[in-house]
Amino acid sequence: MMRYIMHMNIIQLIESFPWLVGALCIVSIFVIFAISGILIIRSRISPKKLQVHHDVAGFVFTNLGVLYSVLLGFTVVNVQQRFDKIKEISQVEASYVAELYRNSAVFSESDRLVIREALKKYAKSILNDEWNTMSNGLPHPNTSEALQNVWQAYYNVNIADGKQTVWYQESINKLNQLMSARISRLQGGEESLGTEMWLLLVVGGILIVGFIWFFGLESMATHMLMASILAASIAFLLFLIYSLDTVFSGNVSIEPEALKRVVLSLGEQP
Repeated sequence: MMRYIMHMNIIQLIESFPWLVGALCIVSIFVIFAISGILIIRSRISPKKLQVHHDVAGFVFTNLGVLYSVLLGFTVVNVQQRFDKIKEISQVEASYVAELYRNSAVFSESDRLVIREALKKYAKSILNDEWNTMSNGLPHPNTSEALQNVWQAYYNVNIADGKQTVWYQESINKLNQLMSARISRLQGGEESLGTEMWLLLVVGGILIVGFIWFFGLESMATHMLMASILAASIAFLLFLIYSLDTVFSGNVSIEPEALKRVVLSLGEQP
């Protein structure tokens, strides 16, 4: 439990920094790890002894590097695509609110006012309540209640003619799509790479950086520079993956800009 609390505190501390500062913190940790390993190994084993195994070590290192680079590249693409998809879902949800608000113009004044007020409250509840719980993929009870009130407003609509019937059916379809978009948004906030994948990425990165310790370059400065570049590259990509994986928290997160614009267009303050 104590380890978990410390881990969460470190993550929260890094997320409180600007993105570039957080990235530099992670990069610094990996670079220090890489340089420390070289200093320790060199203090115990001479470069000439390490050079004897260069052929085998080089072959193994090349293959491990290729496998790990493919894994990193695939993961970056995967989290970026998921990030973009969830962002698109949140934008579509906002557009459904705007369309329902506009389509309600065909109903009677009393029905129209009730529907529009319910839609406004739903949109504002997402901004003020639910967006704060999205990092855990949890629905907010206020937003769930607001959506139910939108449904109730449509249940109570009095259909006067065929024109209203057509628009009512279209509005119900849109309302179902709005509900589906909300569910997808909530699921997106809950999804992540998972512990197993993160274990593979982090341990793989540590092994790749650690492997370079056992090359016997004559120049220690060159050796440390090469190890630092490799460690910094891996650390930066891992931090990028983490930033994109946590879609509703941290400095690289999805913001409800589309919904804010919709609320403003309805004459309300977010």
